[in-house]
Amino acid sequence: MESGFLPRSVDPERAADQRLVFTGPLDAAALERLKELAAGDSSRVSGRLAFVRDEQGRAVMEGHAEASLPLLCQRCAAVFQLEFHTDWRRIFARSEADERDLAEKGADVCYHVGLLDVADVVEEELMLALPMAPRHPEGCEPILRPATGTHPFAGLAGLLKRDRRDNRN
Repeated sequence: MESGFLPRSVDPERAADQRLVFTGPLDAAALERLKELAAGDSSRVSGRLAFVRDEQGRAVMEGHAEASLPLLCQRCAAVFQLEFHTDWRRIFARSEADERDLAEKGADVCYHVGLLDVADVVEEELMLALPMAPRHPEGCEPILRPATGTHPFAGLAGLLKRDRRDNRN
């Protein structure tokens, strides 16, 4: 069963039993941590969450999120709009022991009981997908360029010679 919105919270176990799929926009203003990284207010976020059961009967969330965020380019210091997306698959363990076992096998797993905050999950996944140092995808001119014809460390040669001479005496 598919709905045209993303809920505030969802119970992964119940959603997996009913094979629920949620698709729709998310209020970008509510994503505080992502908002702190943005260089403006023109953010858009949308997502899709599908809940199913795996072969062992555990609840699984398959997610996809897309975002458009204004970011500060770390090369030229200009604001640009970054469009990006991320996909994930998270297994909900039934116990802490099950969580450890799945984590050792490399699965994206969490032990969670009760309602899951949808905005938190989407925000975390989008933050993981952001580049460490955002730059214009098409390239740009750096804000600082080395001066032509100068040698910033040329004076060190004279200091090294003097230091060597002083150490011999």
